[in-house]
Amino acid sequence: MKRSQERSSVEGYCIQILIVNGEVKSHLSHKSYYIENIGKGGFRFISDAAFELEDRVQVLLRFPDGYSQEVLGRICYSEVIDDEQSAFGFSVLDGFYSLHESAG
Repeated sequence: MKRSQERSSVEGYCIQILIVNGEVKSHLSHKSYYIENIGKGGFRFISDAAFELEDRVQVLLRFPDGYSQEVLGRICYSEVIDDEQSAFGFSVLDGFYSLHESAG
């Protein structure tokens, strides 16, 4: 299957997990999870927290230039990396974001 959206490898992008399936997750919101690649429709992130397919997740997406935005999405795939971490696909449902270059 070929993706119709361009994806980029990124450095400096991360998320903080705020809400999972309607429940505030304070213990997850204090930790940053790094994004491996990102596109307009979603991103792939690495986490030591467990998620199920179709979980609805509200995150705070942090850009390298300091900008941040809340985004609602769903977990659309998972891939075990090792005993402690997995990669998850995050598909945006609400809170469309724009990939932008930092001014500077």
